[in-house]
Amino acid sequence: MKIKIEEKHENSLLKRQDITFLVEHTGTATPPRLDVRDKLAAQMNCQTNQLYVIKLQGLFGQSSTRGLAHLYASKEEALAQEQNHIIKRHSTEEAPPAVPAPPAPKEEVEVAPEEKIEEKPPKKEKPPEEAKEEAKPPKEEKAAEEPVKEEPKPAKKEEKKAEAAPKKKKGTKKPPKEKDAP
Repeated sequence: MKIKIEEKHENSLLKRQDITFLVEHTGTATPPRLDVRDKLAAQMNCQTNQLYVIKLQGLFGQSSTRGLAHLYASKEEALAQEQNHIIKRHSTEEAPPAVPAPPAPKEEVEVAPEEKIEEKPPKKEKPPEEAKEEAKPPKEEKAAEEPVKEEPKPAKKEEKKAEAAPKKKKGTKKPPKEKDAP
């Protein structure tokens, strides 16, 4: 894996250097972010906790990856400026693997033969027809409660055309042309 630095830009407002680089990884997959970080930090002569790889993007059909990294003067400045999800990506502390605990042995509870659980008969539901009738009030009652609003009828085509036609301003008509008499 070879890293070639393409551009360094001093970002004085955020007190960091923005570094654009190209990673050549012939015959292998895109390298992990932490490996790129370690090699780039060694090449830049800085500590790994000052360097954060922001983006790695593989180039289509090639064994190379273009990336962007931020280099800070100190670890404190880096932690103050970088976003939390970027910091989490670069954390070297790995969480212990989640190993599921073996299931606890089930204790068998013996039920005394004298104790019997009485089952209640299931409630009878009303037939579907009766349930529907109760859910919907009769149409007559509904009509009496709410007055029916009559919707205006749509206008005729001629009226619509007249409304859509642009109206001419008064006084802008041209006078009719005078005809010459023969």
